[in-house]
Amino acid sequence: MREYYENPELRRSSCIILILALLSILISYYTIDKSYERIKDSYVDNNAAVVGKIVKIHPELKNEVVTIITKNSSGEDIKSGRRILKDYGYSTELNIGLMPQLKNNYRNLIKFLLTSMGCFFAIVFLTNTILYIKIYKKLEMLILAAKNILDYNFDIGIYENAEGTFAKLAHAFDNMRVILKNNFSQIQHEKDFLVNTLSDISHQIKTPISSLIIYNDILLNRKIDDNKRIEFLENSKNQLNRIEWLVKSLLQLAKLDAGAIKFKMISLDINKTVMESLKFLDIKAESKNVKLKFYPGRDKIMLKHDHNWISEAIVNIIKNAIEHTESGGKVTVFTEVSQVCIRIIVKDNGEGIPKVELKHVFERFYKGKMNKSTESIGIGLALSKSIIDGNGGMIDVKSKIGKGTVFTVTFLNTN
Repeated sequence: MREYYENPELRRSSCIILILALLSILISYYTIDKSYERIKDSYVDNNAAVVGKIVKIHPELKNEVVTIITKNSSGEDIKSGRRILKDYGYSTELNIGLMPQLKNNYRNLIKFLLTSMGCFFAIVFLTNTILYIKIYKKLEMLILAAKNILDYNFDIGIYENAEGTFAKLAHAFDNMRVILKNNFSQIQHEKDFLVNTLSDISHQIKTPISSLIIYNDILLNRKIDDNKRIEFLENSKNQLNRIEWLVKSLLQLAKLDAGAIKFKMISLDINKTVMESLKFLDIKAESKNVKLKFYPGRDKIMLKHDHNWISEAIVNIIKNAIEHTESGGKVTVFTEVSQVCIRIIVKDNGEGIPKVELKHVFERFYKGKMNKSTESIGIGLALSKSIIDGNGGMIDVKSKIGKGTVFTVTFLNTN
């Protein structure tokens, strides 16, 4: 029961009812007191009239009559007097309208009681109406907000500054509105992302498949020499490898997004992880005449990470740098360590990335306008970012047109 009366709204209505009840008691007491005073006055006036009449006729009975009136009468005297009065038709059964002394008092009492009760019920009705209107308006606000939510309009909320149950309801409803708005925005974003991703996947797969169809058609329907045949088969193999890599990368991204991959966080030397990554890219760098160098910041830098996944992330970052560096260019990899963090830096002197495109480089299937690489699909950096995020790190990029690009991978130093 106590928690109910801690509610300001209930306390307010209870106070109003209590005040009205006390007011009703005071009015009733006042009415009864005034009626008693009138009856007393009427009683005294009536006795005074009887005494005056008797003394006027029999002055010698003055003291005796006054004594009889002012003292308590015996039951026998009362019965005797009633019998005498009854002979003249004056008894308790007589209509009050035939008793002038009581008639006026009775009418005044009835009028006063009716007026008081009318005022009391009018105040109660008016108070109840005001309280109901306030509650109804608040409920209308709630209904309107609910209808707007059903119409996917999440911008209309309920704001209640006062304390009480409705304020708690309004606050809870507004929290629900914000959560629904965020969830709806997230769902809409994911829906748009899915549509765009499917469109990009379709485009990425369509190009190599079209090439494969053409190569297959040429090989089947035309007479070509062995050198050309080998060339077409090599091209077909490259396109199949491209499709295989795309599917593999998409599956990896899907698993990362779904949280289906559990990283094996083991404290290992990050320099070894970087060096193993470089081994996969030596041939690619040589074929493009790009110098690939690694400068470790310390002989051994211990870092908790998933060796295989971080290696793949680094491979994608360095591979991207090689692809966007002209022949004769240079790609340099550094590792740095401080008391706060551990960094892996990949720096190239390639074509650079326009400032407006920097915020998009980690988006899936994004290819800049200056991207001349035919091998680039636009998924490697997105995959690297997901892997690095999953290992508790972060990746940043800075670039200048014509001077090159710097990718920085940062991890907290927990050693």
